[in-house]
Amino acid sequence: MKKVSLWDEKQENTCAFCEYATMLADCEQVICKKRKNLYAASYTCRKFKFDILKKDVRRQRVPEFKKFKKEQFEL
Repeated sequence: MKKVSLWDEKQENTCAFCEYATMLADCEQVICKKRKNLYAASYTCRKFKFDILKKDVRRQRVPEFKKFKKEQFEL
């Protein structure tokens, strides 16, 4: 079984995944509890602390291989 990483090292630390940020419903902005200001969700600061519950982790749907025929995969 393949192990899935919840936080990719290549992914940037953004306020959208910060423990101190709260997303606004109508736009792509967050309210920071630490800095007490309004920022873009893509903003990054030194106070960043990753919150695992803000990461949207969904299982990928497994394709239905039964609907394909073996001939379709031959070259």
